[in-house]
Amino acid sequence: MAWIKKFLFVIILLCLSENFAYARNIYVRLSNSGRYAISTTKGNLIMTDAENRVANLTDEVVVHVKNGKAHISDNDFNLPVEFSSSEGLLKFDGRAYRGTFLISTREALLNIVELENYLCGVLPAEVGSSWHAEALRAQAIIARTYVLHRSMTRSERGYDVVDTDMDQVYKGASVETSKTNRAVSSTRGQIVTYGHEIAFTPFHSDSGGHTASNYDVWGKEFEYLKGVPEVVEYTSPVSSWNVKIKASKIQSAVKKITGHDIGTIKEIQVSDIDQGGRAINLTINGSKGTETIKASTFRLNIDPRSLKSTMLTPSGGNYSPKNTSTPSGLVAQHEQIDVSDLGMSLSMEQDLAKMTADGIFTTTELIDMLTNPDTQKKYYEVGIERTGRAKNSSDQNSNDELKKVKPRNNYGFSIEKSGKNFIFYGRGWGHGVGLCQWGMLEMARQGWTAEKILEHYYPGTSVRRIK
Repeated sequence: MAWIKKFLFVIILLCLSENFAYARNIYVRLSNSGRYAISTTKGNLIMTDAENRVANLTDEVVVHVKNGKAHISDNDFNLPVEFSSSEGLLKFDGRAYRGTFLISTREALLNIVELENYLCGVLPAEVGSSWHAEALRAQAIIARTYVLHRSMTRSERGYDVVDTDMDQVYKGASVETSKTNRAVSSTRGQIVTYGHEIAFTPFHSDSGGHTASNYDVWGKEFEYLKGVPEVVEYTSPVSSWNVKIKASKIQSAVKKITGHDIGTIKEIQVSDIDQGGRAINLTINGSKGTETIKASTFRLNIDPRSLKSTMLTPSGGNYSPKNTSTPSGLVAQHEQIDVSDLGMSLSMEQDLAKMTADGIFTTTELIDMLTNPDTQKKYYEVGIERTGRAKNSSDQNSNDELKKVKPRNNYGFSIEKSGKNFIFYGRGWGHGVGLCQWGMLEMARQGWTAEKILEHYYPGTSVRRIK
């Protein structure tokens, strides 16, 4: 299965240098309730069933789905059934949608919509039309990349994405604005890539000061998702927060996660943190035992809307873990860190020249290197990967200094207990992986382009256009 996905990635990226027409439908799951009230803003509904029979309906129908059939009025139709409008847009649950509706063989209601139209319904729901234009452009690029990455495994789910923040929020044509639509059209076809693959581009509201490693949150390592510090100072509605959670709820969550009842919760300790101070593991002591649980798993089982992030702090304080630091003046003075300023070693330059002579790079990549010298380190790494050569020792030492990750440490703190409750204090909102939306907004306000913003949050990636 993995080689098929890789092959598809390569085929898509080959299209980057060709003049292919760009069009792609996205399958968005809107509901799986089994009862769907569907209407149209104008004209009548047209339905096509599994046998390609076409039925002209009224402007509104209620569909009951059971045992592989769609029941409408007194008639049954075999799934899948697809709905379109003779003149207007389709409506479901008070929202208007472009494209068509499909009730799948898995009995879910899907909106089949062209990719760019889908994005027009995502941007206003995710960040809003009042945001800076470059922030909107960055959001459009990662939203496009995210859904294309998800579409590679559609067959496993029967759809690409859901319409909630479990993937990315999508509210259809009802929320479209001219400003967010311009952000979509101005980035048409642009995606984030890493080497020869479409990148995985998760994002979240507020990192709390440092993004998280994908490995720590979801267990898979990506070179471009290891966590980075925020490089500008910003504030958000969730810059700091606290929430009171019942000990009994925590006890139930622990039992659900581990299968063990550890009894009445006595203490919760942040037992492992990452280089940015985010909790990796929580050790929970109960009257019947102790369990250490991954913090991101605990958060999801408690309620990610109340326990907003795993960037936890003790008793409302600004926690700075031992052996963990932010570059001097980074936040207070709005300094920007760019590893290109550190330069390349002579041996790296010589190797890069040889790779170029050997035809390792495409014409597009060579032009990019010539016009953007700060990309040379990235292409050096790409060249090493393509040739399969090991770096020499001097280059390895040089790169180790650039990429060194501070070691994990077990210095934590206990969550405050209050009667039959525990009070969690923290910063930020979301899983913490990838792009931070509030950080993105402030970077855009300070003159960062969408491309530079994405290079910061997904280091080592490139923005390329499918055309």
